[in-house]
Amino acid sequence: MTVSTVPVAKSAGADEPARPTPAPRGAGRAREWWLGAALVLPALALVVTFKLVPLVRGVITSLESSSGFDGGSFAGADNYTRMLDDPMVLTSFRNALLVVATLPFWVVIPLILAVFIHQRAPGWKFFRAVYFVPYTIAPIVVGIMFRQILAPDGPINASLRAVGLEPLAIEWLNGRWSAIFSLVAVALWSFFGLGVMTYLAGLSTIPDEVLEAAYLDGAGFWRRLFSVVVPMLRPTVAYWSVLCASGVLIWLFPLIYALTQGGPGDATMMPEYLVFLTTFQFLDRGYGSAIGIALFVFVALLSVFSVRHMFKEGTRKPR
Repeated sequence: MTVSTVPVAKSAGADEPARPTPAPRGAGRAREWWLGAALVLPALALVVTFKLVPLVRGVITSLESSSGFDGGSFAGADNYTRMLDDPMVLTSFRNALLVVATLPFWVVIPLILAVFIHQRAPGWKFFRAVYFVPYTIAPIVVGIMFRQILAPDGPINASLRAVGLEPLAIEWLNGRWSAIFSLVAVALWSFFGLGVMTYLAGLSTIPDEVLEAAYLDGAGFWRRLFSVVVPMLRPTVAYWSVLCASGVLIWLFPLIYALTQGGPGDATMMPEYLVFLTTFQFLDRGYGSAIGIALFVFVALLSVFSVRHMFKEGTRKPR
């Protein structure tokens, strides 16, 4: 007698581990939202504390008439209308426009040096080692140092006299036009290292084969620069241009303080230095705040124009 064996079906999940129940989609999104908020919150707190609150407080103070650091009385727009009749304020913003007109030098000079270093031109190892050193020196120290270098009996004038260029040995910081352009030159020397580093980071994204092909086709340095490098480096050039446009008017205070203190006369008087004098020397907080807000609006408009223009240039594909 044969006994037939019939396989018994295993109950579902008898020997298998139970699968975890997936979390609801809404809970996952909420968790991601809270994680993102936790990461953004510290930065947002810093911006509000050190940017937004001082800005709002500055606007409020600019509407007050105050003497010293005691409480002031509400003055409305008197401080702003007063600026329109103040020749020192008008001169400071005129000088600011002159500084803004030098922006092409801030953009082009670091680019040329960065291309030389990237293409390993003669002396590239030396410049690669020292190009960033000026940026690491505190601006106030740079100003004190160049005050000695640009003195009437300083090294620059001594060198000019030694090679027979006596007419060029002028008082660099005592002339109306020479003082402001000396100030800009010192500022450019102090900050150009950051621009070189920015451009070198952008140049590292350009394939070497592209530059080598242009060289083999007979393109010279300037042709390679403007026909190959600049079109492929538009986003980086745009970024550095916007950074210079927004920062050139707020980088000069320590250099002005150490080099010229706004002189001779009002030749190097800038709005930011005038804010310092009005607020902390003449103790007119309301008027100083009004000048500061005017400078903020000036820089903001310049930055918005630069961002819109340079963003279009930076995202435009080369033909």
